[in-house]
Amino acid sequence: MRAVIRQAILADTALQTLGIVGDDHCLSGDVDSFAARPFINLKWGTTNPSPFGNVATQTTLVAWVHDNPNDYERIDAILRRLRVFIPSLVGLTDVNDYVSQAAWTGDGPDLKDDGHRTIVRVGNYTLNGSML
Repeated sequence: MRAVIRQAILADTALQTLGIVGDDHCLSGDVDSFAARPFINLKWGTTNPSPFGNVATQTTLVAWVHDNPNDYERIDAILRRLRVFIPSLVGLTDVNDYVSQAAWTGDGPDLKDDGHRTIVRVGNYTLNGSML
């Protein structure tokens, strides 16, 4: 599920229009690398057996959206797009991964990241699918 979602985010033309273009703009848990602005850091939560059985798993995803300090307008636009886009990935599959359910569970407050010297907000999701 990780690879499918990350690849879909990088391929989305609406997110590209908002500045999410290429690997430097969509990280998978890397907190130490300098990234171009804006960028999304995908942080995956604990993986549990899905209540639906089979090989499916349930997990959470927090999309940390960073940008240069000033205002949150572009961050908010990216979060609005993710709010619609991630749930639309239900049914997406590749050789090892699939997304069977996806739900937005809310956005976080305005924050500041002193390490990256950015402003940041988070979007929270609950997902069911494969984590192979």
